[in-house]
Formats: sequence, structure tokens, C-alpha cells
Amino acid sequence: MAEKEEKQTASAKLNSYMEKNKKGFLWIFVVLVVALVALIVVTKVADSSKAKALEAIDEITFTLTDGSSSLEEGELNARRIDAIDNLASYVNKGGIVGARANLLCADLYYQMEKYTEAVSYWKAAADKSKKSYIAPLAYFNIASASEEMKNLDDALAYYKLAADSNNFAMTTHAKFSYGRVLEAQGKTVEAVAAYTELNDSNPDDSWAKLAKTRIIALKAEGKAE
Repeated sequence: MAEKEEKQTASAKLNSYMEKNKKGFLWIFVVLVVALVALIVVTKVADSSKAKALEAIDEITFTLTDGSSSLEEGELNARRIDAIDNLASYVNKGGIVGARANLLCADLYYQMEKYTEAVSYWKAAADKSKKSYIAPLAYFNIASASEEMKNLDDALAYYKLAADSNNFAMTTHAKFSYGRVLEAQGKTVEAVAAYTELNDSNPDDSWAKLAKTRIIALKAEGKAE
């Protein structure tokens, strides 16, 4: 009986407390609802903004490539410069928008043989999308541009980054290129080790088969045991 009365008293106290403070509870509820609605709106606006930005980048790409096969190099360069100008408002954005804008700018500078600028944009693309396929692709391209600039140390480092990436479709190509740059530096022992690792791990791959031919050639030339 005492326990029942105690429970009724506790219940009465709670009801009394809620009745006295119902305006406060109502205000908290309203604030939470407003915050939730605001979050939904912001998310939708952000998604819409991202979609529009990606659509704009696609449009820039289409304008760049439409009918380009019949253009002279000077006309192509004019299109490339226009595209880079039009991408200026997107390269500083974060996420996939910024990554794609920087990736396209880098490709355009590379086509114009402006390798330093291309490397700068590829690095930005990789920084904005480290967990996607864009990062290793950018690393691979940085390595290629570094080779064009005769900077073999950087080429080696970035081919290694690309080769070690789990979500890169051209891993074996990057591994072969890593070995090739070692070979170009005269590091034949390290090159053979890289070629051997590639051949052992991917024996049926075309780049692994090419690596095997390099091992045979280096041994025939007496440059490797």
C-alpha cells in the first residue's frame, strides 16, 4: 500500500512538474524541429548546388571536346584556355566538384605541355578526393609529368603512391612504370626486384609479362644476375 502511494506521489510530482514547465518543453521541441528542418534544407541545397556544379563541369567538357577532332592545334589551345577560365570558380571547391575541376584543368595544362601547372592541379585534385579513384589517377599523372620534366625522383615517388593504392585500375601499369624509372636511374637491382614482384603477383597481366621481358633483357646484358 505504501509502495502504491509512493508511486502515485512520484507520478503526481512528475505530472505537476511537466504541467508547470510545459511551455519550456514546447519551446525545446520547437527548437529541435526547426533545427531538423534547417538541416534537411541545408542538405538539399548543398546536394542541389553540387549537382549544378557537376553539370556545369560536364557542360564545359562538352564544349571543349565537341567537334574537336577537326580543329587545328591553335584552335584546340584556345578552347583549352577558355575551359580553364570557366573552371576557375570550381577549382577551389571541396569534394568531388573541386576534384573534378582540378583534374580537368591538370589534363588541359598537360596537353599544352605546361607540366608544372598540370602537377599543381593534379595535387589539388588528389588532396580533395583522397579516398576515391581520383587520387591514384592524379598520382600516376603527376609521375608522368615529372618524367617529362626529367624529375625522376618525383616520378618514382608518385608511381609508388599510385601502385600502392587499392582503388586504382592501373596498378600493374604503375608498378611497371616504377620499375622502368628505377632502371632509367641505373638502379638495375631495384628495378629487377620491382619487375619480379609484379610478375610474381600478376603473372597473366600484360604489364607483368612486359616486366618479365625486361628482367630477361637486363640479365642478357649482364646488368642483373
